[in-house]
Amino acid sequence: MRPEPPEREEFDPVEYAAELERARESSETNGDFAEPPADAKHENPTAEDWTPPGLYSVYEPAFPQLVPRLIPHLGHVILFFVLALVLLAAGQVLGVYGLERMHVLGHKSFNALAELADSDARLSIPIQALSYGLIAVVVIPVFSLLWREPFGKGVHWSGETAKRRFLALGLLGLATGFGINLLGGFLPMPKDPPIMQAMLKTPLGAWMMLIFGVTAAPMLEELAFRGFLLPGLINCFRWLARKGTISEHAVRWIGIPVSILITSFGFALMHSAQVSHAWGPLVLIGTVSVVLCIVRLTMNSVAAGVVVHAAYNLTLFAAVVVETGGFRHLEKLTG
Repeated sequence: MRPEPPEREEFDPVEYAAELERARESSETNGDFAEPPADAKHENPTAEDWTPPGLYSVYEPAFPQLVPRLIPHLGHVILFFVLALVLLAAGQVLGVYGLERMHVLGHKSFNALAELADSDARLSIPIQALSYGLIAVVVIPVFSLLWREPFGKGVHWSGETAKRRFLALGLLGLATGFGINLLGGFLPMPKDPPIMQAMLKTPLGAWMMLIFGVTAAPMLEELAFRGFLLPGLINCFRWLARKGTISEHAVRWIGIPVSILITSFGFALMHSAQVSHAWGPLVLIGTVSVVLCIVRLTMNSVAAGVVVHAAYNLTLFAAVVVETGGFRHLEKLTG
């Protein structure tokens, strides 16, 4: 006879599957084993039958009859950031080496070009673009193989969601930008942060920063922080809930807020050097990250966060573009 599933609170789908297999093997001689009907959900419990629905708020189970995988988990997060840091460094080296070999600025040495690239957007932006391209080329196939599913599905990119709500997301990003700018008037702000100094070099460099700031930059930052770090942290709490260490209530009211705060702290820290490590702008950047985390979780889409992030970044450049006449009069920023 087919074994009866245990009570809901004790049900382990993996163990139940193994018990079914043992019963099938022992019953082959007398034919008394019957597979459960496909539509008899009460006779063949699935992961949704015993796991609280709230634990699926980011990722749908890949195989409903088994425990859904928690991806990305912290191991994936660590692997992603290690790969990203290595590839960013490799991109920097390759980019500067390429400038040296092409004699873009004459016959300057590697060290001299590296120093110039730190402060001139005309050099730093192409090098950053190369580094981001290397990250995409390596990370996408690595995690696709690791997860045994498309990379976009694993990080829950959900481009269609962002496409359907593009206008609303764009307006949210603009509103966030204007709100943050108003809030910045009440906080101490650095006079000439490094990011502004880089814009003052040349109009070309300023335009390159703007284009990069509303395209590649938000894509990689959202992938890193809202595609990997945020769900990776939340999945730690979900794993504890599965083990019975904490409750679903704790995941929702403690795990998710803590994960958002940790993610936002890391996001602000990454931008610290750009704003002279001043606490005022770091608070604002952290606040923006909280908004982006909420968008990511409520819409279940990394792409949605990219749209909001890009629109927010656009507001940072908008006032400068107007004030300088399309970056033609950068001297007005120093007046």
